[in-house]
Amino acid sequence: MPSFRPALAAALVLSLSRLAVAQEPLDDTEETTEPVEPSEAPVGEVTPTEEPDEDDVPEQPLTPPALDTLGGHLTLAASALWAIPFASLEAGVPQRDTVGSGPGVGVDVGYGVSRSVVVGAWGQLLMLGAGNDCSDCSTRSTAFGAFVRYHLVQGVRFDPWMSAGIGYRMTSIDTGTTTVDYSGIEWLRLQLGGDWYAFDKFGFGPTAELDMGRYMTRSPGDLGSSANHWQFVLGARVVFDTPGK
Repeated sequence: MPSFRPALAAALVLSLSRLAVAQEPLDDTEETTEPVEPSEAPVGEVTPTEEPDEDDVPEQPLTPPALDTLGGHLTLAASALWAIPFASLEAGVPQRDTVGSGPGVGVDVGYGVSRSVVVGAWGQLLMLGAGNDCSDCSTRSTAFGAFVRYHLVQGVRFDPWMSAGIGYRMTSIDTGTTTVDYSGIEWLRLQLGGDWYAFDKFGFGPTAELDMGRYMTRSPGDLGSSANHWQFVLGARVVFDTPGK
């Protein structure tokens, strides 16, 4: 029995040493792996772009309208004219037989009712020369009426316009031995023109005019059949604008 004790003790020590080695952690050889967090935006995936709120979009600045240089303005104009009559005084009586071309003057006063429209009154005096068949004839023609004028642009020095009107005309023809008077309605008065405002309140420019009417009465004597009479008028005018451009 005593002979087995050393062998048993040696076997017990060997077993304990092997058990200790088996339970010791392998610090040098153990590999540690950390969990990989997924990326917020994987490769190849498109991140949607957030659309801005309509309230966050800045408003674009508005372009202010051109300055109103006509509404509420009073205009006074005077024109130097040259008139060329044609067509007939009455049926069978051409104007050119007794009435020639000649100078004249015109005036108008207008008020701007909007930024583009002027309404007003006009007047005209013509001193016409001798006709083809009456070398001693001289003619005086006066007319007046109302007009509406449309101005094409705003805010520039050159102010182009067009006008339409109506009126009443009285024409007196002195033949040297007698005087014949005609009168009637001026049914149409068309004008084109433009004013260059070299100064704040004063402008000047050309005009072209076409008039058409029919005489309704004649004195002395009776008017035959009425007919249209026409005249073409060229002019240059000076205009005064208040309170100014």
